[in-house]
Amino acid sequence: MERDAEKIEVPSVEMAIRILDYLSRYKSKRSTLTEIHKKLGVNKSTCLRVLRTLKKHQYVFYDEAEKKYGLGVSLIVLGTRAAEFSDALEIVRPFVRKLVESTQLTTVIVQQRSKDHLMYVIKEEPNSAICVHVNIGQYFPISPSSFGKCFLAYMDKEEKNRLIKMIQTKRFTPKTITDAARLEEELSNVIKNGYAVSREELTLGVTGIASPVFDMYGKVNMAVLCLGVSAYVDEEMVSSYAEIIKKTASEMTKELGGVNPHEYVCSSKA
Repeated sequence: MERDAEKIEVPSVEMAIRILDYLSRYKSKRSTLTEIHKKLGVNKSTCLRVLRTLKKHQYVFYDEAEKKYGLGVSLIVLGTRAAEFSDALEIVRPFVRKLVESTQLTTVIVQQRSKDHLMYVIKEEPNSAICVHVNIGQYFPISPSSFGKCFLAYMDKEEKNRLIKMIQTKRFTPKTITDAARLEEELSNVIKNGYAVSREELTLGVTGIASPVFDMYGKVNMAVLCLGVSAYVDEEMVSSYAEIIKKTASEMTKELGGVNPHEYVCSSKA
């Protein structure tokens, strides 16, 4: 019954979701009807009807002067409610605040948004003039960033190889790792060390340190990530922060009733 339901698609609902998804991206947060229907490859008149319905319920707004659409205020309410009702996120939020206090780095929780994309779902920033600013809802293709490595390292071989092939075709910065052998080595180190580091591999000037948080099945549920301005985060600091982040991720896993599959294998062999 559930499988049959998954096959049923309602075109107008599908289009509405795609439109909201498109407008949620930073580069297309203000877009004309023409830009939207061409980018999504949908019928212009149908797209307009869906946009007007979304506008009626304030899920999008329309700027008459610029003739552009953007996300509406109703989504703010929904987003707030989703955060309030998500038990897992509420459980880990205190850990995030504690990490900010101990590291003075911007701290973020990252979850998988789709098979190929990750998204910031919680953020806390230090009270400092020098810090990395991020936005909740930002999402990125899975890449050799610190948090991307946390997800990639524990994926099954087939899915991991598929994503590595995809990663090899895209370079975000001159420091992005695109060599498959080197990336495999990095992923092995994530499992071995319990954390991942990215030195400007996703964004120039930004260093990321992340550790995976697991669910009850030993799958990566989320990653906890600390971001700092590279010029102010030396190697000694990276090593120190990594241990703190790793410990925090382990505490989060236990609090959520999860299990680190690597720890379980090690303890079983012992």
